[in-house]
Amino acid sequence: MIKSKSIYKTILILFSIFISVGATAFAQDISAKAELEKDKILIGDQVKLNISVNKPKHFLVVLPEFVQKLSDTIEVIEQLKTDTTLLENGNIIIKKDVIITAFDSGSYIIAPIAILIKNNNEIDTIYTNELALTVNSVPLDTTNIIKDIKLPYSAPVTFKEALPYILGSLLILIIIAGLVYIIIKIKRKEPIFKRFKPLEPAHIIAFRDLEKLKNDKLWQNEKTKDYYTRLSDILRHYLWNRYAIRTLERTSDEILKSYKGSDYYDEKLFSNLKEIFETSDLVKFAKFRPTADENEKLFNEAYTFVDNTKLIIVEETEQTEGTIEKTSVNESLTEKIDHNEKTEI
Repeated sequence: MIKSKSIYKTILILFSIFISVGATAFAQDISAKAELEKDKILIGDQVKLNISVNKPKHFLVVLPEFVQKLSDTIEVIEQLKTDTTLLENGNIIIKKDVIITAFDSGSYIIAPIAILIKNNNEIDTIYTNELALTVNSVPLDTTNIIKDIKLPYSAPVTFKEALPYILGSLLILIIIAGLVYIIIKIKRKEPIFKRFKPLEPAHIIAFRDLEKLKNDKLWQNEKTKDYYTRLSDILRHYLWNRYAIRTLERTSDEILKSYKGSDYYDEKLFSNLKEIFETSDLVKFAKFRPTADENEKLFNEAYTFVDNTKLIIVEETEQTEGTIEKTSVNESLTEKIDHNEKTEI
């Protein structure tokens, strides 16, 4: 029984020695160092604490993240980014700078900083060296004679100083004028904002632009993107002039949503308009290349959309038989451009 205990004790001692030697060899492959930019500062001055670790490439190192204070008297102002340098022998140096300060005079010791290291499945901790920091108080100059307090002197106001007040006053005047304008419009029961209508009906402008687009033969000359940009812009301006739907500086989805929620919604026309806008977006932003048949088809759909939604001007005229005939101005594309004849509907 005594012999068994002796064998067990010997195995335990050998195992402890093996672990100790392994940890020592593990730690010998890596080293850590801490140094101060300067070891003497005045109260409130900031100094840089540099932490560096020299390690083999396969080692994993975890540098500490400091809280607000490094110790009871030394405060952390800022932690800078970690810097890595590859050495000629294959080792890597990892550096981290920490800005510290102190607001009490005296001599202070910065204790060794713990750094976690890992190699394969082995984890160990190494420490930097200990540092000393001396914080001196600001010396008082007793040679200067105490003088009376001088009264503040007046300085001329520059234009740069007065500019904010000038701009602020102008802004207040503009706001007041705007409020007065709105009140007057409300009392007169007039619209606050007026939309300037084009001199020509919206469909005439759209037809003329479509005819010009067709004659320019853009997609036939490999200018497909320009072709669809102009085609979608023609429809955007038409919707704005015809229905007052906000189209400028809005996406195609927003325009389609506004048209779908309006009183002028037609399912078939909406489907054609959606196809034109979606294809235009694909061409402009996704470099999509439609076929010639698709180019012709979408042009015709745009023309049909304008033709089926154009504003009809109705006039009532009294006939000899006492009936009322309704006529409309419905010009064809060429007739709208030339303004030479009108077709009676």
